Amino acid sequence: MKRLITIILFSLFVVFTYGQSATVLPQEYTALTLNGAANDTMEFNRIKGEYDVSIQFFPALAGSGDSLHFSHVIYQSNSLGDAVWTALSTADTVSTATDSDAIYAISNFVGLRLRAILTGISTDTVTVTPYTVYKKHKNE
Repeated sequence: MKRLITIILFSLFVVFTYGQSATVLPQEYTALTLNGAANDTMEFNRIKGEYDVSIQFFPALAGSGDSLHFSHVIYQSNSLGDAVWTALSTADTVSTATDSDAIYAISNFVGLRLRAILTGISTDTVTVTPYTVYKKHKNE
């Protein structure tokens, strides 16, 4: 009897673990250079389906600059070709390499495209490397 209960519990554990597994698609993008108060636009890979999306920006010093200050606004579009964008956030200002404002997360995102407009704040030059992670749960 103990053997049967152990087999059933192990089987349930395997089924529950398999049901929790997910598809994770990480992506690193080409770094953007912001010279002074200039801005630049980064369009991320297209999203087809319902995903949890995480966007993170890693700032780095460039040239003789001594600050990492920049801001970003995230936009979405539900069109694959038209330039119709809706802001998802207000401008978040990043001031250090470990600033939590450099991370933007969206649960159950069903749009088709995302982009970010990054704007330099100081007169220094900063290089920003964007990363995304798209996560789709097994049962979605």
